[in-house]
Amino acid sequence: MTAHECLALAKSHGTHYQLIINSFIDDFRRVDAESQRQLVADPIEEPGNLEGLIAATVSALCREADITAPDWVQDIYSPSPFFAFPARSFALRIRLMLESPAPFKIRNVFVPENYLSRA
Repeated sequence: MTAHECLALAKSHGTHYQLIINSFIDDFRRVDAESQRQLVADPIEEPGNLEGLIAATVSALCREADITAPDWVQDIYSPSPFFAFPARSFALRIRLMLESPAPFKIRNVFVPENYLSRA
């Protein structure tokens, strides 16, 4: 699944979008570098909450794989603070704001520091 397809599917799954993003993470990690580049080549063109989350995920995965992230990820962000997990308490929001990895923070997306970890 490409990043662009991930966005469309994530939007169609409503509050269960994380299942789709986890699948994208797994798909990305299973393939070679050239295939990874192809998975993230098609741009996401508009900012938004899920758009920012996926752009941050792509950026972090590319860094992990030691490949150059596509240019489009630089322009995609969440227009308002977006907490990828329900963060209803003030304390949890602050914690996520502090521990989110840089690719997420700069896009106004807040996740746990181990967001990309998969068991």
